[in-house]
Amino acid sequence: MAKISLLLVVVLVSLSAYLRLAHSGIGCGDWPACYGQIGAPPTVSQPVSSEDAYRQMVEDANQPMAWATPLHRLVASVLGLLILFLVFLSLRHKRQRLVSISLLALTVFLAILGMSSGSLHSPAVVMGNLAGGFTMLGLLGWMVFNPESTAIESRRSRGIRAMAILAIAALCLQIFLGGLTSANFAATSCQTLPDCHGGWLPGKSLVDAMDLSRVHEVTSQGQAIGGEERLAIHKAHRLGALLAFAIIIIAAIMALRTDRRYRLTGIVILVLLMMEFTVGVTAVLTSLPIGLAVAHNWLASLLLLALLRLLVLSRGTRQ
Repeated sequence: MAKISLLLVVVLVSLSAYLRLAHSGIGCGDWPACYGQIGAPPTVSQPVSSEDAYRQMVEDANQPMAWATPLHRLVASVLGLLILFLVFLSLRHKRQRLVSISLLALTVFLAILGMSSGSLHSPAVVMGNLAGGFTMLGLLGWMVFNPESTAIESRRSRGIRAMAILAIAALCLQIFLGGLTSANFAATSCQTLPDCHGGWLPGKSLVDAMDLSRVHEVTSQGQAIGGEERLAIHKAHRLGALLAFAIIIIAAIMALRTDRRYRLTGIVILVLLMMEFTVGVTAVLTSLPIGLAVAHNWLASLLLLALLRLLVLSRGTRQ
C-alpha cells in the first residue's frame, strides 16, 4: 500500500509542477513575453466569426489545464483514499503509526489549501503545495524503505548516515530555493552561465523574494511586476545548486567506496545528480522549455528518494 501511494505521489509531484509552471506561462505561445501573465489583460469587444470561435475552442482544449487538472484531481483523490486505508492498516498492525498519521494530516492540509486558495500565483500557496508534496514523498519513501527492524551499526555506517542527512538537508534547501524562484517568476532572470549577467551573490533583495505574504503587482496588461528580487533568488538557487551538488556527490562517493550494500544506491544517486545538473544547465541555455522544467522537479523527487534509501541503509545491517 505504501509503495502504490509513493508511486502516486511521484506522479502527483510531477503533475503539480506541470500545472504550476504552465499556469505561470512557461512554454506559452509567445514565450518568454507571456511569462508571468497572472492578471486578465484588457479585452477588446469585436465580432467573432464561427471559424475563429472554432479555432479558439480547439486551442482551449489543448491547454494544459484541460487534461492536467482533471488528472491531478483524480490522482489526488485516489491517493487520499489510499492514505486513509494506510492509516487504518498502520493502526491495526501497530506499525509506522506516527508516519501514517502525519501523511493523513498532510493530505488534509493540501486538500484545504487546494480548495481555499484562489490563485496558484500566491507565493504562500506555491510553497505550501511544494513543501506538502515533497514532505509526503519523503514520509512515504521512509515508510517503504524502513521496515522498523533492528539493526547493528558500524563506524562506517554512522559516517555515511551523517553525510546522507547532510545531503538530504542540502537538497531540501535547494528545493525550497527552487520553489521561491518559481513563485517569484525568476526562472528566466539569469540567462548567462556561470555568472548571472556579471553577478554572483544575491544581495539584500533576497529578503523580498522570501516574503511569502507578498502579493504580486501586475501591469495594465496583466503581467507580474518584478525587480531585483528575481535576480537575487535566481542567484541563490544557483549557489544552492553548487552546494547541494558538492555535498551529494561526496555522499555518493562514500557509498561507492564501502561494501556492496551501498554501491547500487550510490550509483543511482550519482546518475540522478548528473541528470539533474545537466537538465538545470540545459534549461538555462535553451530558454527553459516546460518539459525540462518539469523534469527538473521530477528528478529532484527521485534524488530525494535515493538519498532516503541511503540513509536507511546506513542504519546498519538488518537482523
